[in-house]
Amino acid sequence: MKARQRKSWEETALILAETIADCRSQDPYLQVGACAVLTDDSVCLGYNGPPPKVEIDWSDRERRGARIIHAEVNALRAVKPGQCKFLAVTHLPCRHCMTFIASKGIRRIVFRQIYERDTLAFELAQEFGIQLVQIPGGQPA
Repeated sequence: MKARQRKSWEETALILAETIADCRSQDPYLQVGACAVLTDDSVCLGYNGPPPKVEIDWSDRERRGARIIHAEVNALRAVKPGQCKFLAVTHLPCRHCMTFIASKGIRRIVFRQIYERDTLAFELAQEFGIQLVQIPGGQPA
């Protein structure tokens, strides 16, 4: 009997990011998930949501945005600089998250979708030496 074919770490991490977003994000507008694959092949997961014990008025889409912790920040909270092989995110990180990701020494981000075409996020990734790889497929948004 032949061994079953495994998915790549990138695809596996994206599936984990999509799953955590789907299962845990309360945001009715956009569910974002992130999976940090560490150097020992363990993972840290994060999703977009409010800080602990904070209630958000989800009907006010503009005000809720300022009260959400992004999935990338939640996934990388306990990660030390240089400890992450790559980060998988359901959506291209925003400019603010790109700076935070760079502070952790991450050099590769794989993602599924571009939510908003934030040209500064692309510029920052290039400036910080972060490789961006869009991998299509996965679960519908």
